[in-house]
Amino acid sequence: MGVKMSKYKNKDGISLNYDGDDSHKVLVREVIREAIRILNSHAISDSQSKSWAIDKGINFLETNFDIKEECNEISNS
Repeated sequence: MGVKMSKYKNKDGISLNYDGDDSHKVLVREVIREAIRILNSHAISDSQSKSWAIDKGINFLETNFDIKEECNEISNS
């Protein structure tokens, strides 16, 4: 595992809390776990494989969180 990161906080100091077992929180954690699995599914020494995993991981997150347009606006500014 890597270095422990601090939780992201927005400009108002609010961070996410997904502890608990209600269906929404469980589903979000499942989607995030799958994204992590996709991002880790590359061959360490193969840059093309890394590129594929990153592209697939980004597409997976954009699709599941309905944020493709927002990300494109950010990358085009």
